[in-house]
Amino acid sequence: MTTEQASTPRTRYPRAQCEVSVALCTLNGSQWIEELLQSIAAQELLPDEIVIQDDCSEDDTVELIEKFADQAPFAIRLEVNQFRLGSTANFATALARCHGRFIALADQDDVWYPVKLRRLIDELELDPTVTMVFSDADLIGPDGQDLGQRLWDARLIGRTLRKRAVVPEELFARRALTTGCTMAVRRRAVAASLPFPEALENEAAPMRHDRWLSLVAASVGTVRALPDSLLGFRVHPDQETGVLVGAQLTHALGRAASAVFIAPVDQSNESHLARANQLEAAAERANEMGDFEEALTLEAIAAHHRSRVQTSGSVLDRLRCIAEGVRVGAYGWDRLGMVAVAGDTVRSVRPGRGAQCEPAMQREPALHSESAPEHQIEGN
Repeated sequence: MTTEQASTPRTRYPRAQCEVSVALCTLNGSQWIEELLQSIAAQELLPDEIVIQDDCSEDDTVELIEKFADQAPFAIRLEVNQFRLGSTANFATALARCHGRFIALADQDDVWYPVKLRRLIDELELDPTVTMVFSDADLIGPDGQDLGQRLWDARLIGRTLRKRAVVPEELFARRALTTGCTMAVRRRAVAASLPFPEALENEAAPMRHDRWLSLVAASVGTVRALPDSLLGFRVHPDQETGVLVGAQLTHALGRAASAVFIAPVDQSNESHLARANQLEAAAERANEMGDFEEALTLEAIAAHHRSRVQTSGSVLDRLRCIAEGVRVGAYGWDRLGMVAVAGDTVRSVRPGRGAQCEPAMQREPALHSESAPEHQIEGN
């Protein structure tokens, strides 16, 4: 465990004061914020509050929210930051302010279907061991037109998620599978995730709020994936994190595949160390909650990341290390895992790029791997 993770200050998350909160972060969202708020107001199950954290909008987002608050059928708790935090830190601030026993996350540009909140909360109510539930979504254009594609399929994760109703922590450790606006979280999992560790903001391999929440929730409880489409996920050029479709996706996949083989060794090393630190931070939260087996799983995957850091040493040692990782399933057995093996091999045999590493840990699960385009398939 790193010094940074071990020293992360933890404060007691207060008990719930209501049933359902919605955590919404905004930034220059005036074009669509009214449509989102109206769709939340039209829910079959209304939330008790919407906790809104505005990240210094320069348009009339705040004014539109205040206007909606005058006639909203639930409490609107708006706070405007004094300086811009960025998406991940802003969501951490919003989540810390929520009073609900269950907390649903929202993005400013989507449209919720009337059944969304009830469907998610019913799943959480049905089984007290479920700490998070998330759904699929329909992709819609800037004008709200249905694009005829689902979010899971656009992110190339539909086949993975439809095969398992319960998503284990090792899958979240290896790949980003959730989108914040599709999820609802039990307060216990939010408490375990806060405060967000500084390791999430590492520029070499940043981990966004929704992946961190999913990782912790799966480590301290059960995460369920619902194949139902419960909202319209808007695709537009100005969104901070979205999905790529059509030719954009094809080009991004090509760039990502190329990057696996041509990325400088130092860049690859920094990425693996960043991800290892993040996974060790999640393992520490699982340990604190008494989920020791899950913590060991995360520590094993983190150890494999560290084993892939290339330092001085012979090419033969490095190739033996990669072969051992393949043998024990540390890379996973899907196509992304094989791409990762190929990338490590190419970097190992470059002139002057030999390395040595520790053997892959035996108990690491063989489920998934990394190396995919930004926005679409954030890998481990």
